[in-house]
Amino acid sequence: MIRFVACFSLLFSLCWTIQAQQAPVGRFLTDSIEIGRPFRYSLTYSHRPTVDLIFPDTISHFAPYRVEDVATFTTQTTGTGAQAISRDSAVYTLVSFETDSIQLLRVPIRIISANDCTALYTAADTVFLRSRLPQTDSTGLHSFTLATETTLTPLRQQFNYPLLVSSLLVIGVLSTLLFILFRQPLQRLWWLSRLDRHYRRFQQQFNRLSRSINAQNAADNANQAVILWKSYLEELDGQSYTSLTTSELAERFNEEKVTAALRDADLMIYGNVFLSQSQSSLQVLSDLAERIYQRRRREMQSIAGQPTSAPPETSEASSALTP
Repeated sequence: MIRFVACFSLLFSLCWTIQAQQAPVGRFLTDSIEIGRPFRYSLTYSHRPTVDLIFPDTISHFAPYRVEDVATFTTQTTGTGAQAISRDSAVYTLVSFETDSIQLLRVPIRIISANDCTALYTAADTVFLRSRLPQTDSTGLHSFTLATETTLTPLRQQFNYPLLVSSLLVIGVLSTLLFILFRQPLQRLWWLSRLDRHYRRFQQQFNRLSRSINAQNAADNANQAVILWKSYLEELDGQSYTSLTTSELAERFNEEKVTAALRDADLMIYGNVFLSQSQSSLQVLSDLAERIYQRRRREMQSIAGQPTSAPPETSEASSALTP
């Protein structure tokens, strides 16, 4: 009798263990699906309350489907003691982009024990793909023909404003850097170039008046030449020359040749006297202007590490040097 009871208990435990380790149930909640449209899949597993388990991973175990959402439910336990059964379930919202007409899904649940982890797979469930394309038979497919020629549609050109803004920013940054690094050399170069241009313009105008002077126009040409000469000296030195008399100019320069040249110019202007040395006298004034120009140029070239200031100009100088 005791042996019978022991056999019955062993058989009951074995049956309970087999029942507790039954496969999870997974099934589609619809019989057909469409590409890109969500559908649901339910997963349920009944087990003993003492069993620890892990539901399938939504990234790797549901391929080739994409899991959009998971709805889990609280564990429900029925019965008590050795007859107690717990039920865990979840509903997965899936999306398929496969083109197979028949699609399958089989997922695992992992049972965690003290020694290992056992995977229990659901039975494969089937779902059918519902296509919205018109159905054609094999003969209908041959009725389609490929176009031999197509007309290209011209597209409206769009201006690349981001590229324009980026280019302007790059040009602005580079220009700013170049200005900061080479501001003083470029400024000196610009003033030297300006100084050279004004000197060449003065020479052209002064030589034209000097070479064309004769007995008939001596007074007029000499007067224009002296005014031009005084205005140019004011531009170079920044001192007043146009308001000075001949004696004051002779005292400032303190050179016999310059004093004699100024007296000859007064004879031509106020006495309308043209002498053989009249052109030579004007040339002396031109040579003096050249010496002052060369001195001013050397001063500009010698400036290092300081911003070059502009040579002062007067309104008379600007008008006299205008071609």
